[in-house]
Amino acid sequence: MRLNLTILTISLGLLAGTVSRAQVYSGYRHFDGEHRNEVSGFLTGGFNVVTGTFFSEAATYTYHFSPRWSISAGEQVQFLKWVYSADVMGTYRIPIKKKTNIYIDGRFLFNYYGQWKVSEPIINLSALLETSYVDLRWGWSFVSYHKSGIKKEYKSFTDASYAEPLVMTFGLGVNIRERSNPWNLGLYIRNYDLFYYENWNINWGIRFHATLTPLMKLYGEFNVRPAGSLSQLATRYETSLKVGLRYIW
Repeated sequence: MRLNLTILTISLGLLAGTVSRAQVYSGYRHFDGEHRNEVSGFLTGGFNVVTGTFFSEAATYTYHFSPRWSISAGEQVQFLKWVYSADVMGTYRIPIKKKTNIYIDGRFLFNYYGQWKVSEPIINLSALLETSYVDLRWGWSFVSYHKSGIKKEYKSFTDASYAEPLVMTFGLGVNIRERSNPWNLGLYIRNYDLFYYENWNINWGIRFHATLTPLMKLYGEFNVRPAGSLSQLATRYETSLKVGLRYIW
């Protein structure tokens, strides 16, 4: 009897370990063959020299049509800055090796800056190369700005709209462990965040993730954006901390 219980305990442990390894989500958008749905949400708090202290929430839902195709939609509200964001994005995955993928993203993003009554529609096309330790993104954005509520007497010398037709998108991230590990730390540098694309204002910081359950992951970033990084036009200096959860089913 004792032998049978021992065999049963070992078998259940091995089975649980096998299921856990199969279900742990890692990587950008790699469909594991079972869990087509993914939802993530995070909170961000920080300080910006232009707008002061700010706090924001964001959420994104992703659906995998197949191991190659997925689509997502998201929203963000930045309180005290009063920035409202919404986006939709389609992704196509090209597997290169077992742990190497290229993702092609096409995205439409809309931001509204309430303090200044400025609308910012953005179209982005970029590619992400993801390996076990390194990820590299490269692409281009079309960014335009439209201001409403300009007084009639100012319209003769104030532009109500402005466009940046070719804004380069780039980012580099490095992990200290293989991406599939249940916890990881990494460094990154990039000129974009989840809901905006800049020109030469650089973000850099530390990122982390930890697997809480086979279906849920904790993740976050500590981000620094120095004033004037690679641009004489930049006047902002910002630090922020982002913490979120990602769940698949």
